[in-house]
Amino acid sequence: MLAELGNILIAGIKFGAIYALAALGLVVIHKATKTVNFAHGAFAMLGAFGSFLIVVHWQGPYWLAYLLVPILIGIIAALIEFLILRPLRRADMFTVVIATVFLGIALGEAFRLIYNTELLAVPGMFVGAPFVVSRVFVTKETLWVIAGALVTALACVMLFHHGKIGRGMRAMASNVRGAQLCGYSVDRVYMFAWFLGGALAGLTGVFVAPITGVSVELSIAVITAGFVAGVIGGFDSLRGAILGGLLLGVVESLAAAYVSSAMKNCVSFILLFFVLMWRPEGLFPERVARRV
Repeated sequence: MLAELGNILIAGIKFGAIYALAALGLVVIHKATKTVNFAHGAFAMLGAFGSFLIVVHWQGPYWLAYLLVPILIGIIAALIEFLILRPLRRADMFTVVIATVFLGIALGEAFRLIYNTELLAVPGMFVGAPFVVSRVFVTKETLWVIAGALVTALACVMLFHHGKIGRGMRAMASNVRGAQLCGYSVDRVYMFAWFLGGALAGLTGVFVAPITGVSVELSIAVITAGFVAGVIGGFDSLRGAILGGLLLGVVESLAAAYVSSAMKNCVSFILLFFVLMWRPEGLFPERVARRV
């Protein structure tokens, strides 16, 4: 019984780490620009496709996918912000949000038209027998996903809270006019926020590609899980995005194991509605320091 629960929890933490990374990319963009990026899932799908091209199509080393894909997807996201979203920003934020919805759909359909297949399989980074600890099976791939995703998420939190560019994004999130008076460029900060959010989405795609493969449905799965995890944790909190993702992954795994596999998605939305009704600010909102 305990061994079965251990295996379920390990699987939940594995998916939760990926959800946390996806939610973090959404929250970073939202905190800096007040925009919800509904094309985030499509960026993750492009990241997964990039890992397929490097590892399967070009037979390159896996580390190259982890190094190059996030940078390339981040550049694509920054270019989209510069070429498409920045002119729309002069209208209002609602227009920008609607644009991200249709950008996500367009990227998904473009992938379907260019690469006419339902699913592209991507091999795992590691092979070999799993570790067995007290009858709990843990593969090298699972350890890599959990450690890699969480370390990246924590590094992003440290950058946002202590890095120079992070100070600019925090200033924009607090008061755009005040940040401008302090010398921060709105365009520069917004572009870097989109680059960072896109890079996190691309890395999410690289992590998830060996698990689910590459498909248009991947973009829907990533944006759904990332959005739910972000709302559960608190959409203004980077720490909340990580904790919300882990909580969502564990709850989904427990529901799939002990209730029904069909309940996996249902329970995540039940949890979402419960949080919205009980604590609309999220379970782990960012603390605001009061100065006297």
